[in-house]
Amino acid sequence: MHRLQGQARATLTLASPRRLAWIVFVAAVVFLLDRLTKNAVAQNLRVGESREVLDDYVRITHSQNTGAAFGLLPERTTLLSILSVLAVFVILYYYRQLRADSPLIATTLGLQLGGAFGNLVDRLGQGYVVDFIDVGVGPYRYWTFNIADSSIVIGIFGVLGLLWLEERRKK
Repeated sequence: MHRLQGQARATLTLASPRRLAWIVFVAAVVFLLDRLTKNAVAQNLRVGESREVLDDYVRITHSQNTGAAFGLLPERTTLLSILSVLAVFVILYYYRQLRADSPLIATTLGLQLGGAFGNLVDRLGQGYVVDFIDVGVGPYRYWTFNIADSSIVIGIFGVLGLLWLEERRKK
């Protein structure tokens, strides 16, 4: 432990096995849920086929996304694979920089890591990501996404919110 501004602050290193184990556990759960749901969709629906879950508000629609989230960068599988690998390294770097006493921050990093690996496996193995969560009303639909995408977005907003709250507490 290091003393910083009168507060105990632990530096995360590979010597903090509990936090690392928690991050790996969260990432593994996200990765497995992502793989299981994508495989179920791919085995049960043809590409473009939909099934209503909550009337027309939520549907399961099988789509193959060669781009990034929200349809950005279509047909850029190699670039997106490289960016996914870089994202994993950035997450691991931040893991080593952030407070060890925050299980919530560790959870948000695990969410991001599991999501990044889930989509990376799709891109490297198939050249596209299976998306299937389709939300909207009638013809007004949001972009189709998957468990990995959700996990990444929740993880990013979660860590940003937690860091913002921590900064406010310091003031």
